[in-house]
Parts: sequence; C-alpha cells; structure tokens
Amino acid sequence: MPNSIEHIVEPKRLLLTWQSLDEGTTRTRFAVGELTAQPSPAFRYYTEREFFSLNGKSLEAIRSLGYTRYPAFKPERELHTDGVLDAFMRRLPPRSRDDFENYRQHFRLGRGVPISDFALLAVTEAKLPSDGFALVDPLDDTWQRRELLVEVVGHRHYAATCDLDGALGESVQFSPEPANPHDPNAVVVTARGQKAGYINRFQCKAFHVWMREHRLNAVIERMNGEPGYPRIHLFVTVTASKGVIAA
Repeated sequence: MPNSIEHIVEPKRLLLTWQSLDEGTTRTRFAVGELTAQPSPAFRYYTEREFFSLNGKSLEAIRSLGYTRYPAFKPERELHTDGVLDAFMRRLPPRSRDDFENYRQHFRLGRGVPISDFALLAVTEAKLPSDGFALVDPLDDTWQRRELLVEVVGHRHYAATCDLDGALGESVQFSPEPANPHDPNAVVVTARGQKAGYINRFQCKAFHVWMREHRLNAVIERMNGEPGYPRIHLFVTVTASKGVIAA
C-alpha cells in the first residue's frame, strides 16, 4: 500500500519557478515570482534585486535561456490580485472530474483528507510539460507535523552509479553539503550509502531545521521516469516540534 499524506500544512506563499525545457542548457530551477494566500491570493514578480538574491543570476541572464514571464500576468503591473488563484488552478484537472480521486492518490493525498486549492497547488506543484513553470512550497512552517511527497533533484546525474534495484520502501538519509560549489545550503539524499541526488534548493532551509532537530524520516516511494531521465520520489514524514500539540 502506498503511503498517504494525512496532515496538510497550509502554506502562506508559493514560489513561481521556471526551468528551461532545452536539454542543452542548464536544468537549474529559478524563482521568478511569489504567490501569496493572505489576505487574498495575490501574485508579484520578484524585483531585479530579489531575483539575483534568490538565484545568483541576473534576470537578463535567465532570459537568455529562454525565460519569458508567465502569460497570465502582465509585467507592467507590480501586483496582481484579480483571478490569480484561478489562473494557476487551470494548470490542474478540475475537482469535478470523475478521475480526480486518482489524481489525488498520485500525489499521495489521503482519501477524504480536506485540502484547499492553495495547498493543492503546493502539493502538486502545478507542473505542465509545455512551459517549464512550477509552484514550489518553501515550507516556511517547519514546526508542525506533516508528510510530503518530494522528487529527488538531479537523480539522473547519479543514476548510473546508484544501484537502487528493488529499493521501493527503503529508507534514505539526508545530510548537509556545505562544500557544494553551487549552493552551500545543499541537502544530499543518500540511498544504500550512495548519492541519489538533492533536495529542491528552495526547500533546503526547512530540511536543515528538521535534520538538526531529528524530526525527519523518508522512504523511496516511487521510481519512474523515461529512458535517460530516471526519477525518484520520496515520502517524507516530519514529526511536530517540541511544544506543538499534535492534531
């Protein structure tokens, strides 16, 4: 039986990220804007300074990779508030579809567990194969109990030397990699003593907290992908911080 997410932590914000679809360029994911939930859904693009701080590259450099702004939001406006949630929800199948429960189960959402549209965007990341955009939950709330389904980033670079045959359900380990030349906050995923890849860099801050407080466990939940592009997803369980009353 697959694991299931039974505890939803409502996010306050989601990062709009973009990744080039061109295999000949960098596959780095860049944060380009932010979707916030309160007091009502709103979206804004990051300023040039914020963009560089988050990505270590200028906006112009990302444009040279093929990035163009999200078509639903004109760049001339600083803040977008009209129809913001609907614009992103159109990236997901409607809840009214007969097979929507199958869609939920694909993302390991427990049967009958209530979830808001905003949290559903966080869990699914609202990815489409056509444009490189995705929403990433930065996991700002690190103290509550939760479960996550997360993809191991960059696994294809390690798959050839990482023997995980029959590893479904096996535990994985997390460790910091401060000497990483690209990101000193990197978190490595290790399976059977072998490097399998990394945690999404926009979620590493939370994983550092959970590792430090020994509140983190994970198993290999799914192994799939395409020839030349193997993928691994982990089912991650986080216990509540001390002093937090479990629901």
